[in-house]
Amino acid sequence: MESPQERRDRRRAEKRQAIRLAAVKIVLDEGLEAATVEAISAAADISPRTFFNYFASKEEALVMGPLWSPEELIDLLGHRPGGELAFTSLQAVARTLAVRAQPLWADMKPFMELRKRHPELAAKVRAADESKTMDAIFGAVRSRPGVTSALHARLLVIATFGAMISSIQVSAETGAPVDELLDEAFTLLENGL
Repeated sequence: MESPQERRDRRRAEKRQAIRLAAVKIVLDEGLEAATVEAISAAADISPRTFFNYFASKEEALVMGPLWSPEELIDLLGHRPGGELAFTSLQAVARTLAVRAQPLWADMKPFMELRKRHPELAAKVRAADESKTMDAIFGAVRSRPGVTSALHARLLVIATFGAMISSIQVSAETGAPVDELLDEAFTLLENGL
């Protein structure tokens, strides 16, 4: 059963996603210039003031939210067996996160199309927070068995994200099961591609 805080968090996340989807629909149907805060707010049935309770700018609303949080990844990694090799742990964590994100896949296609048309949007919003997020994850992986250096930890994390994102995208495009695609991706990585 959800606590009141969990219910508020879930509703807030649902509202953020509804605003994002309204913004993306406007851009895909009418162009980037038509996606003003006022137009997005009207399409999402909120006031412009409410819009700014969720997003700092229209560009931020046009980027799909993360499918997982760094804290969630680090927590899942921390619950893996202590002696398990980092590669094996990351593969298990990737599977868990990808399966948890499955309900969001239906919303991914418009964001994928938007990214094709306007790749500059994601770069503007994500650059500032990305380095802090990645540093925390690199640190968690660095302490796992089998990791020989900071560079090794970075490569493992980046390869894991690449495998997860690629598997989710191929699954969204083809309907293939994401867990099977992840297994294939990690086998390719393990075999040196």
